[in-house]
Amino acid sequence: MARDYWVESLPSGHQRFVKASLRRSHSNPHDASSQSSRGRRVDFLDVTREEYNLLLARDKDLSRDNEALRRENHALKANWRTCSDDLRRLQARLPSLETMVRNLEHENHELRSSFDHHHHHHRTSSYGEDAMRRLRNKNTKLMNENDSLLARVRSLERNMRDEVGNGTRKFMDEIAAWRRRYDKLSYTVHGLQNDLAVATDRNRRLEEACELRARNERKAMRDVDRYKATLRQHGLR
Repeated sequence: MARDYWVESLPSGHQRFVKASLRRSHSNPHDASSQSSRGRRVDFLDVTREEYNLLLARDKDLSRDNEALRRENHALKANWRTCSDDLRRLQARLPSLETMVRNLEHENHELRSSFDHHHHHHRTSSYGEDAMRRLRNKNTKLMNENDSLLARVRSLERNMRDEVGNGTRKFMDEIAAWRRRYDKLSYTVHGLQNDLAVATDRNRRLEEACELRARNERKAMRDVDRYKATLRQHGLR
């Protein structure tokens, strides 16, 4: 702004600021040659030095604010890219989690079949116990994965709320979709936990029934032995 205006002294002793491109070519205000063209437009600004200094200060403040906004915009773009990369990584992990859930459902189905078979063949109890241990381990691992996923989604939500803009609204929608997927997955995990509890209770009852049957068989064998001994004592056998 300082290079665009010059200070010009008037005959009255006052000063004014005149644009450099329209500054008069000589300094004599009484020269007739300078007054010959009445139609020529002279663009000048009647302000005091104090007002001019205020304008300069305002111009500097605006430049500084503009630079701060530029840096902030750059930082927001960088964070936007980071959030986008994080969402893509989370989205890439979703198929593996869904596959894990399907595998758990398959193993749970096999475990149910093995429990039904165990009712008739007690020899398969060890396989059922191994399958239950595998199911517990898988369930624990899946719950840990869910906790990590939920923590990451909540972290992304906090970042988005701090930097709400036109670009972030799209990611908020994606986060909502992720939350719905998480809720669905949590519902599946809850169902598996219930199935595991039912299977554990059934296995416990089967083991108790088998143990009771074994005790009854041992008691019956002892009764038979006593009966045979009685017969031998009386010479009946």
